[in-house]
Amino acid sequence: MTISSTVSVTQAAQSQAERLSALLSDVRQGIALRELWLYLGWRDVQKHYRRSVLGPLWLTLSMGITVGGLGFLYAQIFQMEISTYLPSLALGFIVWGLIAGSLNGACMVFSNAAASIRQIRLPLSVHILQFAWSQLIAFGHNFIIYLIVIVAFGLNPGWNAVLFIPALCLLTLNCVFVCMILGPFCARFRDIPMIVASVTQVAFFMTPILWSAEQLPERAHFVQLNPFYHFIEISRGPLLGQAVDPTNWVAAIGMTAAIGVVAILFFARFRARVAYWA
Repeated sequence: MTISSTVSVTQAAQSQAERLSALLSDVRQGIALRELWLYLGWRDVQKHYRRSVLGPLWLTLSMGITVGGLGFLYAQIFQMEISTYLPSLALGFIVWGLIAGSLNGACMVFSNAAASIRQIRLPLSVHILQFAWSQLIAFGHNFIIYLIVIVAFGLNPGWNAVLFIPALCLLTLNCVFVCMILGPFCARFRDIPMIVASVTQVAFFMTPILWSAEQLPERAHFVQLNPFYHFIEISRGPLLGQAVDPTNWVAAIGMTAAIGVVAILFFARFRARVAYWA
């Protein structure tokens, strides 16, 4: 009997309640090891810029150059005021960076940690939390661009900015849930990461980041069907001092709940196989 068939037989013998209990125990142990994954997440960001002069601030600089260059170009193309267009574009890019980084990175969360998973007995949730934390660190560096923009254009989002906190919590939760689905799935099927990268690239142009939803009023349904649109709006609107349509919040919370249920059931079902697939 092969190793994979042995795992299949073992999993088949487990009830759904036992799988969920094992998953809950894994998550509890992972959270308890927060000092480990907080350090490893920060180290993941640092190692990409090791021995460079600016270090992780290269994240801020590269994002700033992109936003500045495209902001002035597309403001001219769309004939919009730069003071209106650039803050919206900057926040769109910053939030999209977190979304796209979460999607693409989630595909490799277990494959990249294959050696650790096979050699060290750690809860698998440690690798997920480590990845989510590294994404938040990168987001924090990119968020400096927003602070520069509000000073440069004299923006005052007021108390609306407080609503950005639950929006960021939803984005982080989705990052964790996506890791629980794409992590094992991409470890098993190694072509999936390329497909996810292609879909993410197309989704960027289909999402109101370079353009605004108000420019397509007759195709509002097309924009509303885009799941990324709602997450961009609940994050960008508060930081621009704008009221967010409740529909965006309902859609974002509903999608997070649905993805969460799927992620928990999927990860509970295939968690034991990750060590053989990674």
